[in-house]
Amino acid sequence: MSDRFLYDFRKTIADCLAENHYGRFAQLAHARGVQVHCEAGGPCYPRVPPMDALKNLGRTDIPMGEFWHAANWKENGQNIAGKQTASAAHIYGKGLAAAEAFTKVGPHYEDSFADLKPTADIAWCEGINRFFLHTWTSTRPQDGQPGFEYFAGTHFNRNVTWWPQAGAFLSYISRCQYLLQQDHFVADLCYSYGDNAPNFVEAKRVDPSLGLGYDYDVCNAEVLLNRMETRDGRIVLPDGMSYRLLVLPDRRTMPVEVLRKVKALVESGATVVGPRPLRDPGLTNYPECDEEVKELADELWGDCDGQKVQEHRHGKGRVFWGKPLRDILVADGIGPDFECSTAGPQTSIDFIHRRAGEADVFFVCNRRPQATAAEVRFRVSGKQPELWDAVTGEMRPATTFRQEGGRTTLPLEFAAYGSCFVVFRKAITPDAAGLAVRNYPAWSDVHELRGGWSVRFDPKWGGPEAVQFEQLISWPKRPEAGIKYYSGKATYRKTFDLPEGITNGGRRLLLNLGVVKNVAEVRLNGRNLGVVWTEPFSVDITDAAKPAGNELEIDVINLWPNRLIGNAALPAGQRLTRTNITMDAKAPLLDSGLLGPVTIQSTERGTTP
Repeated sequence: MSDRFLYDFRKTIADCLAENHYGRFAQLAHARGVQVHCEAGGPCYPRVPPMDALKNLGRTDIPMGEFWHAANWKENGQNIAGKQTASAAHIYGKGLAAAEAFTKVGPHYEDSFADLKPTADIAWCEGINRFFLHTWTSTRPQDGQPGFEYFAGTHFNRNVTWWPQAGAFLSYISRCQYLLQQDHFVADLCYSYGDNAPNFVEAKRVDPSLGLGYDYDVCNAEVLLNRMETRDGRIVLPDGMSYRLLVLPDRRTMPVEVLRKVKALVESGATVVGPRPLRDPGLTNYPECDEEVKELADELWGDCDGQKVQEHRHGKGRVFWGKPLRDILVADGIGPDFECSTAGPQTSIDFIHRRAGEADVFFVCNRRPQATAAEVRFRVSGKQPELWDAVTGEMRPATTFRQEGGRTTLPLEFAAYGSCFVVFRKAITPDAAGLAVRNYPAWSDVHELRGGWSVRFDPKWGGPEAVQFEQLISWPKRPEAGIKYYSGKATYRKTFDLPEGITNGGRRLLLNLGVVKNVAEVRLNGRNLGVVWTEPFSVDITDAAKPAGNELEIDVINLWPNRLIGNAALPAGQRLTRTNITMDAKAPLLDSGLLGPVTIQSTERGTTP
């Protein structure tokens, strides 16, 4: 009886919070032509406040959570609030699932774009599709550089060293967001997390009963009661989302009104999975409520006991109990939406699937710090797969793939923490799979740019105006204090000739910078070839290179810590920086500059350009 009372009491508080705080706030804003976005479901940790996180988020125009660029607020490598925020957006018909992005609490200024990319990719695969960068701190020009910063967040502002080259990374975010905001998320399952309080969605996980390759949403009782119906055997929502299975919470209580709705869904053709409820959780209409729960459960579950009998048909639908979710789907002919085979663990390749009209859009990413190749299978057939690179903006048809059994299989190659979109939107042309022997150019090293480099630093930041590097080494390994502790931009210059015959046969050329700390902009013979910020640090130089006398310039920007560490040992009047961020003068310096090796690579004959 105490449990029943506490269920009613906590649920009342949760309803008041959703309706009288978030709901009222949205109502007042809408009356004035303003929309709202709130981190209305947390993340809260530990998860003890009496709230229905999804219900709160459903009262906002843009459900919002947060993700951290650190181990904080993560469970098994997943963001605590990612799946929760995305599920709220999907089940309440909101187009955007937003997040406070890249939050952390120190160390400061140590994150490059390459460091941030895998954190972003995790969030994309959880369903987040709009970033709110955390944080741009308001600081005045007279406050110096890097200026004043908030104690938390990955700093994004004009005083950060890499700001002049930030457009390349922000373009990656923009391209990903644009594609991942299209139409609808594709999921096979919807898990109900019940209607008790507190109620929060767990971090994205692989259900052992389901295994890899399927995706899901989580819903609450409000959505189940008011927004779900059955159509053609699928559970559908009014905004276009649909699911093959509704999975009930693993508990033996269920409110009468929820069980009535589950019965109606099954009678109309839905497939529901979960244990037979024994009673109502609350005191409303007690004890008659328990009697009705038993009566409804007997109709729905029949002789299904979850052991010897695991399935019962009712009306046009079915109820399962005790049967693995994967077995149910496979028996219905529904294989995984995504599968891959790699040299490493399968879990290192993550994905998310959107459907935009008649097009299927998959985002696929490598969560390992090593390059990898994978044979990937998508539950799509009859359409031409295209490879879209959100880093470069390149879009091209895949030329090596096969389709059978309603699936498309193709080989993919990923750089360390690499990613790509695989888009299916067009019919396959008769010769689509015969244009080339590979999906990717086969680059091979043909020439290394050895010898010295002329390097120019900015004297205003303590560096020498010009110096000769006889070999490419990290700035902290140089003896000059102005280079060892330098933070900012340095320009590397070199003149080189192409090896004879390197372009024979229409081969294309690539300039690979090797290791870059941390971001670089490349110019060849006066032509700007763009910014490189993640592996592989390379640019196509085919149209810019000439046989001899090539003038190469590479602007390389590192991070702030080396200058701040160097300044920490100086009197205040001799420091070049002004900031509230303190550094230990004995802290290790970060690798900086162009580390190479810098090589020219060429494609093999007959490979995709």
